[in-house]
Amino acid sequence: MTKKRKKKFKKRFWFFCFAFVAILGVLGGLFFSLGGGQLDILNPDRKDGKPVTISIVDKCVDAQRNLDTLLLKQTNWQLVEKAHGNKEITIKETGGKVQTNERLIGVGLPEDMTPEAGSIWLKKKLVGTGLYYLGGEEALYKDAYPGYRCKVGIQVKAGSGKQDFVTDTIHFYNNLNLNKQASVVAEKRHFNGKLAIIIDDCGTDIKAVRTLLNLDIPFSFSILPNKDFSSDILAAVNTKGRVALLHLPMEPINRAAMSEGSNTIVTEMTNQQISDLTRRHLKGLYGVMGVNNHQGSKITANREQMKAVLNVLKEQGIFFVDSKTNSETVARDVAREMGVKTCMNDKFLDNSTNPEAIKEEVYKVMELAERNGSAIAICHARPNTVAMWAKYVQEFKDTGITFVSVNELLY
Repeated sequence: MTKKRKKKFKKRFWFFCFAFVAILGVLGGLFFSLGGGQLDILNPDRKDGKPVTISIVDKCVDAQRNLDTLLLKQTNWQLVEKAHGNKEITIKETGGKVQTNERLIGVGLPEDMTPEAGSIWLKKKLVGTGLYYLGGEEALYKDAYPGYRCKVGIQVKAGSGKQDFVTDTIHFYNNLNLNKQASVVAEKRHFNGKLAIIIDDCGTDIKAVRTLLNLDIPFSFSILPNKDFSSDILAAVNTKGRVALLHLPMEPINRAAMSEGSNTIVTEMTNQQISDLTRRHLKGLYGVMGVNNHQGSKITANREQMKAVLNVLKEQGIFFVDSKTNSETVARDVAREMGVKTCMNDKFLDNSTNPEAIKEEVYKVMELAERNGSAIAICHARPNTVAMWAKYVQEFKDTGITFVSVNELLY
């Protein structure tokens, strides 16, 4: 290559480099202007040049439920909600408003743990969860008993920095009644609130499903496509007047763990292929009322691929339950944006195969339902899980919790 041609080639090379960077800049600007970027409370989309109101209520409620999950791991602690409501905060830099949700909860501790120690435990456990410890101080509980009060919240982008928003004020105190085993205390408690239970992975064991259908609890059943008994289970569920869902296989973050092969929506598919596969599975289980994801931790975090799924559900008037297999999921948020009825799983009940351990998880989600008014939990059509429900069904009903089908908790 001559010097003249080399010089000309270099000029063209650098021209294309600069052009590529410029295009990326434009696309990046479009991405954030269309809402693809992180919410920034100091630079929101404005209507007619006027300050706007931004809602982070859903983010606050998700944070509260994640906090509950963390606290409920302490089986000999007692959580009691004292107050719960929306709040509107004015952003002085813009004049706009941010709608949040805050709670006041009491956490009773056994006498061998000081209230401040409870707060220190929580501060350590919050690291890396997306929740933040926002300070604490000694404070009397009910203006009479020694306690420790702390605040927990989330962070939202604010210009070049971030702003904290409180989601929970937690008052730790000593409850001397908690020296008994938590399971004994829980079994004697009365619970209010609504609880929906989804039975996942139906399709291979029709006997398990029939056992659950004969229990006086309105379970919702999520059915995997193309299994030996998928169609038979759908017919049995419909005959009993229960809610049936398609358990739609989606790619997990760990591709090696993917269990449903070619039935699975995977990241290399085009949006059209995703839509076609979703339609095919819905046609194979004609009459389901809803869909939830089987695995899917990788797909549910992908906004565009979730849109391809949800467009089909919107066409057919079918709701979507986010199983929440990934804390970074956007599935429920995208469904709400698109006008698809939706809700999200709060707890998996049978990560253990021990029936007594599964029973304790049921009590924990009952506590969650009592504090929040409702809760959704997922378990599976497995022998030990089914045996647990059959053994304790009357005990659970005697607590006073209201069991409902999952479609009653959509929004």
